[in-house]
Amino acid sequence: MTIHQLAPDEPLSPELVLVLSPELRAEALSRLGPPVWPAPRPRTVEPVATAAEKRFVPSVGALFVARVGQLALIFAAVTFLVLAMSLVANAMR
Repeated sequence: MTIHQLAPDEPLSPELVLVLSPELRAEALSRLGPPVWPAPRPRTVEPVATAAEKRFVPSVGALFVARVGQLALIFAAVTFLVLAMSLVANAMR
């Protein structure tokens, strides 16, 4: 195989380059143009959150306080219900 048998636009695969002798490999590489890099993708910029939007982002502490409040309310409601049922049961005796 000679360099002249290769098409000008044929990409050189690693296997093809290994088959060529060092002289032919150097000639084939010299015939290549500079590498063509793909164009970078355009970046999208996300808008920055305003102070009002940041205010509504819950923190871990705020979530913890809300959950403890819910559990305390449930505990108080169940305790009140059990005491009320106990009073009714004692009144029925």
